[in-house]
Amino acid sequence: MATMYSALVYPQVATGGSYTTPVLPSTFVSLGYTSPTWNPFSANSADRTQWWVDTAGTLTQAQAMTACYGAAGVIALQAAAALGAGLTITSTSTPALNGTYAVASGVPFGREDIGTEAQFISTFSEFTNGTQTLEWPLIDGKTFVTFPNTATFMNFAKAAAQYYAAVKAVAATGQGSLPSNQVTIP
Repeated sequence: MATMYSALVYPQVATGGSYTTPVLPSTFVSLGYTSPTWNPFSANSADRTQWWVDTAGTLTQAQAMTACYGAAGVIALQAAAALGAGLTITSTSTPALNGTYAVASGVPFGREDIGTEAQFISTFSEFTNGTQTLEWPLIDGKTFVTFPNTATFMNFAKAAAQYYAAVKAVAATGQGSLPSNQVTIP
């Protein structure tokens, strides 16, 4: 088995600029990151973690991840990546809504914002904007779609909540398989 090294990579300047990486022998390759998109300037040190393995060894990426984080840790990383990748919705009644939506916690228009809108609809039977329709962005934050009514939004909110809960349950127990991130709603 190859020798595996793990290193945190911190930026030299927290607001941008350059950052440092460890100097590794040429036989070492990066096998992955703890987040779907590695960000050396992130305030979260987990977003700056990388691991490396000697290419002369026989470790696969899955073996390296398991050796570094343990089986439960790998599932937690996979769950975080799954939530970060979003939920792809196919709407049978409103094809214009088809797309991938943010469902992770702490991201704009993610889990908390979906839940807030759904709670407002449940309480007041209308959208927070006071109109009959609601503009909502896809995961890219730039492409907006229009929910034609509160019932359609609630179908979306239900699918997002169920997907989030299923992913978190797998991550919490360290067992099972992650659910598909593709859902069809009415």
